[in-house]
Amino acid sequence: MTSQELLAMKKKFEHDGRQAMGVHLPAKDAKELRWELHQMYGQDPGPVIATLFGMEVLSYDADEVSFET
Repeated sequence: MTSQELLAMKKKFEHDGRQAMGVHLPAKDAKELRWELHQMYGQDPGPVIATLFGMEVLSYDADEVSFET
C-alpha cells in the first residue's frame, strides 16, 4: 500500500462526514508505508509509526485496513 492509496481510503471513509482519528494497518502495509516514508524523508521512521496523516496508528497487525473515529 502506498501513502496515496491510504489517503484515498481515508477520504472514502470520511465522505459521509466522519473523521478518521485512528487507523489499523496490516503488517505488510505498515512495512510498505515505513519504506515509502524512508524514501521520502531520507531516514527510517523506525518500526513504530505513531501517526500518519493526522491519524494515530492503533495497530500494525490488523487483518485489513480500518479506521476509527
